[in-house]
Amino acid sequence: MAELYGERGEIPESEFCESWTARTFSLARSAFETVTRSAEQDTGVAATGDDFCYIDYVRDPDLGPVGVVRIKSAEVSTPDSAEVLGAVAEGVQEFVMSHHRVTWPVCGEHDRGLHVGYFQETAVWECSGGTTDGHVVRAIDPAVQP
Repeated sequence: MAELYGERGEIPESEFCESWTARTFSLARSAFETVTRSAEQDTGVAATGDDFCYIDYVRDPDLGPVGVVRIKSAEVSTPDSAEVLGAVAEGVQEFVMSHHRVTWPVCGEHDRGLHVGYFQETAVWECSGGTTDGHVVRAIDPAVQP
């Protein structure tokens, strides 16, 4: 919310809601490209298919300018870039695992599937293996270092 306010300043509520949803949708589309590229490179399978629900933008007639952004079964309701990236990563991961029966991504050290987490305001892939409470394997977006 602070990022959006910083960009736009004080604006009417209806315009704020529209901007919030448009920003979330834009971030989700960008995150989708980043995550599917990574999934395809790591697995060799396409992150597309008939049952894949691409990012959806639905305007609720009862709520006015507020929209809903969905990726697979996850609803993205924040314009925070790390949280959007994490939600999109979970959706793509769900699709790759259910459609292709491939566990993705996998920890090279423990040979187990990774989960979305957040470290220093960065969306990361975490492993729950090892003697500690797990560890960060890598940032979801390879261009970002946690």
